[in-house]
Formats: sequence, structure tokens, C-alpha cells
Amino acid sequence: MVYVSVAVVAACIAYLANQLGRLIGKRKMSVLHLRPRHTSILITTFTGVTIALITLTVFAALSEPVRVFIVGMDKLRTEEGQLRQKVEVLRRTLAEGTFIWRIDEPIVHMTIPGGLGYDRTRAAITSLLTEANARAILRTNKIASSKGDPLLSTDEIIIDYDAEQLEELINSINSSPNIMGLRVLASQNCLYREKAPVRFESWQVRKVFSAGEIVAQMEIKTKQSVMLELMKFIEETRKKAIDKGIRPIDGELGGELDSDDFGRLQEEIGRQKSKFEIVAIANRDLYETSSLDVRFEIRSSGEVKN
Repeated sequence: MVYVSVAVVAACIAYLANQLGRLIGKRKMSVLHLRPRHTSILITTFTGVTIALITLTVFAALSEPVRVFIVGMDKLRTEEGQLRQKVEVLRRTLAEGTFIWRIDEPIVHMTIPGGLGYDRTRAAITSLLTEANARAILRTNKIASSKGDPLLSTDEIIIDYDAEQLEELINSINSSPNIMGLRVLASQNCLYREKAPVRFESWQVRKVFSAGEIVAQMEIKTKQSVMLELMKFIEETRKKAIDKGIRPIDGELGGELDSDDFGRLQEEIGRQKSKFEIVAIANRDLYETSSLDVRFEIRSSGEVKN
């Protein structure tokens, strides 16, 4: 349709210019002391240019693409340059490795009571930021190790946060009468070996398990493959805690068993004479942002009360 319109306009311009030239030639008009023939050529050319400009102006007024093409080329070139820069950043990111953190990805979290006082609240949040920084360094060094790059020092500070937001957060938690959840999240995609901007998020958390409450239990009918059964139970405990509302970070809940705990449980299992159960019990009140602080006990079947 555009080509047809341009062709029609061009034909009209050529016809009008030709007719005007012939009219001027017949009347033998003279402009600027030019000979009639040269006057005809000058006026014909001027008329053609004028008609073309008027036509282009009308098209620009009626068509957004034409208007952008005429008056928006500089803007388009600027936008093209910005897009090229973004593409270059993405290309460099892919070349250097994955993001350390992706936007809004949780880095660390904690449960903190409100009303602790300004100094204690600030100290608790500062310790959480220290943990976030340690995690960021750990992720960076993991990539650096795979690339053969120099490792970052554990003393280096690579997280970046808004000091005003931190002060507002401290005052908000300190003035709250509730148990609060606090987490540190990536405020943008954080690139390898670059600063990691973070933001804070706090909310009133609900209690998921009370102190002494059973988190999970499983009956064991044989003492064969004890280690396998223990591993299955630990995974079941983790799953039930997540299903009830405890939030993991990097897929982890904390509170994992150490080698001494495994040894103790194996000894207790070895002393059992009949069917028994493994029970996971909350050591304290556990909230959405608490680590999975539980103890594991071996009890005779029927001894456990839900």
C-alpha cells in the first residue's frame, strides 16, 4: 500500500511540474532576468520540490512510522546504542560464567524478636549481612576455582546495601512487639566478581513447630541398612518441615546431623530388641525463617505420641 501511494504521489508531482513548465514556457515568463527557457526549468524544479515537501509533511502527520523515520532517527540511534550495550553485557556475562545471585533470590534469612533494643537489633542484622557476604564470596570463589582465577579474600566486602533502608529496618523491627522474619535478597542480577547489591525484606512470621513438638517420625522394622534408613528419615524430616512452612535457603534448612549424632543413633538402634521408631523433635519454637533445630530420638514402637 505504501509503494502504491508513493508511486501515485510521484506521478502527480511529475505531471503537475510538467504542466507548469509548459505553461510558463508558452507565456515566455522571466524571473531574475533569466531567459524564459531557464525560468521554466527553475520554476518547474522549485514546484516539484515544494510539492514533495508538502506531501512528506502530510505523510508524517498521518503516519507514525513515517514521522519517526523523519524526526526520530537520533532517538532510534541512541536506543540502538543502548541495546548494543545491553547485548555486550549479556555476552560478557555468558562468557564469564553464571550470575552469583539472580534478582530477588534469597541469600540468607533469620528470625528475630521485636523490641530487642536498637544496639542488639543492629548487631543481629549486621551478623546476617556478614553471613550474606560470606555466601557471596563462597559462590564467587567456587566459580573462580573452576576458571583458575585468583580467589577473593574472606575479608573482602562484596555485598552492597542501602544504609538508609538498613536504619529504617532496624527501627521498624525494634519497635515491633512480634517475632519477625528477616531476609536479605539480591536486588538485581549479581555478576561474577562484581558488587552484589542487596535489599531487605521483613514480615511477621508464624510459628511452624512448638518446642518439644514432633516434626517427623518413622517406624523401623529391621536393623539392616541402618545408615540408609537414617538418610531416608532425615530427608523425610526436611520435606515435612518445608511442607509445614519452614523456608529453605539454597535448598538447605540448617540443623544437619554431624558424625557424632550419626554414631549415637547407630548405637541406640543396635540396642533395640524389636520394632522401633525414629522421631525428630523440635528443640525450640521454630518459625518460617528458623533453621531446622531438631533432635533425633530412638523409641520403642507405640511409645511415640503424635
